[in-house]
Amino acid sequence: MRPPERFGEIAATPQPPLSTSELRDWGNLPDLVITDVLDRLFPCLRSLSAFAGTCRPWRRFFLATVAPRIPPLMLRATRYTDESARLIGLSPALIGDPVAVPLPAFSSKLLSTSRGHLILLKRGITESVASVVDAFTGAERLAVPLPDGFAYHYASLTPTHLLLFHTRDHRFDSLRFPTLNPDPQWTPHRLPRGASFLSTVIEFHGRVLGVTHRAELLEFRLDVNAPRHSSHAVQLLPTTGLPDPDAAATFDRLRYGPRLVAAGERLLLLLIMTDPPTPLETRTGIGPRVQKVSVYALDMATMTWEELDNIGEYSLFVDCPGRSAMACADAARCGVVANRVYLLVSSMYYDFGRRPPFHAFAPGPGRDKCYDSPWSALISHDRDWPPAHIWVYPSLFYQSCASLFIKSDDTLNVATRTDYCNIL
Repeated sequence: MRPPERFGEIAATPQPPLSTSELRDWGNLPDLVITDVLDRLFPCLRSLSAFAGTCRPWRRFFLATVAPRIPPLMLRATRYTDESARLIGLSPALIGDPVAVPLPAFSSKLLSTSRGHLILLKRGITESVASVVDAFTGAERLAVPLPDGFAYHYASLTPTHLLLFHTRDHRFDSLRFPTLNPDPQWTPHRLPRGASFLSTVIEFHGRVLGVTHRAELLEFRLDVNAPRHSSHAVQLLPTTGLPDPDAAATFDRLRYGPRLVAAGERLLLLLIMTDPPTPLETRTGIGPRVQKVSVYALDMATMTWEELDNIGEYSLFVDCPGRSAMACADAARCGVVANRVYLLVSSMYYDFGRRPPFHAFAPGPGRDKCYDSPWSALISHDRDWPPAHIWVYPSLFYQSCASLFIKSDDTLNVATRTDYCNIL
């Protein structure tokens, strides 16, 4: 097996010069030809990103036809060593051999993975910083002091903002991202009463939606043209159809938490259903036994969650440290089985041997599918950086994001980092 490569080294590999006319021809390919080329290059990320660098219209078709069929990659890291983290595909067809990623070595907490980036919390003696790092290149896209010294439990990227959620108050702060401002300022906001802990924030067909630890659905309306101190609207969307979060037998709320997933035209919610805790589990703090993995779909007309016994051609990918949930469809060419929920191992100390570091579950009833699984390794409180495994997508899968081919040593300041957002 060849040694791991870096995407920056791939980018630096000499290529035969192309004439201006050749590049112009690629950029003006007919729509039908572009979709056919993308389909033929699928699922190789190197080939797709190389094509993206010479054909600007690629994104119109890529996001609708190819991106939904590509599963995320595993980012694997080892603590207390000098080894580079590695990106690993579920199939060699995605990236071939593992790819080395020069991730930050500073001590920090991982708040989340979001839109192809890692959001880290660096605590210092005199100043604490929120850091946004490209998950594929290791480039630090943003490093900004925290708005105050409070504790934070979650952060997320939207198409226009970085959101940072407080742990002990019904508050969050927002910051324009990406930004050309060398001294960006945070804007404080209030959350609806009771919506204190956020589990997931995602973009769904132009809307920014979030879910709390009690499975309450929120909508964020982030106006980029509003004055800095104006209040961003956060609306609680009433829904029905979910189990009572206060019932004895309910879903895991704090260690794993509800997860929103955008799966094509459907908004899904994934819950880890648990048995009532035993007296021993209550006294010792051991997590209750997992009963099943449930997936719900939201009926937008009635705002009712409906439990699914089958998610069809879709597969879901979730992990505990990154607070992420992703979906792909029709991905058999990428080594993915349809109608499965892939949960990554979170523990640094669980040895899977030769088996892959995840468990795949079919959603719906079936206690026997969950009882023998290593839930102590799949669900963990450990948020220290780096985690054992997290799912990540390249940032080029999202609007206004950088190419896979950006070298990590080219990110010298905020302005330079932001320029890369317009490469593709």
